[in-house]
Amino acid sequence: MSHSSSPIVLMYHGVPRQGRLQPLDCAAFERQIVFLKRNCTFIHAGQHAVSRGSLRQPAVLLTFDDGFRNNAEVAAPILRRHNVPAVFFVASRHCTPGRYLWFTHLRMLKTFFPGSAIRLNGKSISLKGAERERGIQEVTRQILTLKPHPRAMYDAIGSQLPALESFVSAEILADEGQGMLPDQIRDLAQDPLFTVGAHTVDHPQLTRCEPDEVAHQLAHNKAWLESVTGKVCDQFSYPEADFDWSVLEQCRRLGFQQAFGTERIGIVDDQFAVRRIGVYSRSLAPLGAKLWFGHWLPVTTIHKLLRFARNPMAAMESGNDTHAAGNATA
Repeated sequence: MSHSSSPIVLMYHGVPRQGRLQPLDCAAFERQIVFLKRNCTFIHAGQHAVSRGSLRQPAVLLTFDDGFRNNAEVAAPILRRHNVPAVFFVASRHCTPGRYLWFTHLRMLKTFFPGSAIRLNGKSISLKGAERERGIQEVTRQILTLKPHPRAMYDAIGSQLPALESFVSAEILADEGQGMLPDQIRDLAQDPLFTVGAHTVDHPQLTRCEPDEVAHQLAHNKAWLESVTGKVCDQFSYPEADFDWSVLEQCRRLGFQQAFGTERIGIVDDQFAVRRIGVYSRSLAPLGAKLWFGHWLPVTTIHKLLRFARNPMAAMESGNDTHAAGNATA
């Protein structure tokens, strides 16, 4: 068990209404927010250095990567309803209608493309039945090795892979594929609950980029977000936690105050390699376990977690009864 005095930083990505590409959806997300609110103290960006000992409950910073439109349309209203702060890290490429992040294209291809094969670099790659998973892995491997990264990758996607609009419905694209519009980003930045941070232009793997391209990805994304929001953008998260010391130093030189990775990072830096715990399941049990191993939680809370996971509605009603009784005696 971790005994770190630092708060836990949780990392979410998309929060779609229905969740066809991932298990998390809006209903599961709200259940998680209710659970976290009962057992943790949410903090704002910039409070990451707060000491655990100064709070009665574990401190949690909520972050969202990529800048999907559902962050503004689905996640943000839930967070506002529960008065929960968060940081939204936005990749600017898919904030232009009709443009998508490279991994969005591949996920949509895997899930919705009706064909049995595609052609890439002059060769046919099978997507038939059980071969589909391996085929998508091969497509991913090939496009990531194209140079210069990421321009050659996006050129190949645009010229050789089927357009998403040709096989994915507008409803699904809006719910799970598109990035926020500038007005939505501006709206989030103006809300005192929320902070907008940078996440590169194109969501590349930064260690595959030439140094000039790294500088472009960071600086242009930062400048664009500042022009949209009218505020200084000083928070950054590394796409896929893919970075090295040279990328970290670029962040420092550009004036970022904090940069976030994931639990997988090997670089130790409390300011520019902040560790985060990813949330990838709709279930409360994995979330509670991650909190347990990332931070101290009382045994009574773990019991509540397990009861909540088995029967969320009954646990919520029990919690409401207890809360009401406490208020009556206060």
